Amino acid sequence: MLTLSVLYFPDNGVKAEFNRSCLAEGPSGPQANPIKASRTHHELHKELLLAHKKGKALCSKPELQQVLERRKKEQTQKEEGDQARTPLEEVLLKRQQKNTEREKHEGEKVQEEAQLLEFVRVRQNLKKIQAFHKATNS
Repeated sequence: MLTLSVLYFPDNGVKAEFNRSCLAEGPSGPQANPIKASRTHHELHKELLLAHKKGKALCSKPELQQVLERRKKEQTQKEEGDQARTPLEEVLLKRQQKNTEREKHEGEKVQEEAQLLEFVRVRQNLKKIQAFHKATNS
């Protein structure tokens, strides 16, 4: 029974096609499998063993390709997120912007009040000092 098998290794781009059978029956009887005797089969087998020892998954992509795909995916999601907002998301975004503006204005008011209070305290101290000087000079 012969079956066509295709192996693809994305790490190195090697693609191998071969007919698979345990033993090839010839006119003189059973013979060794020519696929297992081929040089490419031995190289692929060695590479599989090395990858297995290193703990690499055969279907995993190189790290650089994974990073590039992740960046591209994030960028497309960001672009789609800006374009395709539901009405609820738009209302929530406007509300969030209003809240941040309100907090910013409140922070500015607190700083102005603190400066005003400091001015009032300094003025009161000056009045006390002037009253003290008038009392000592009289």
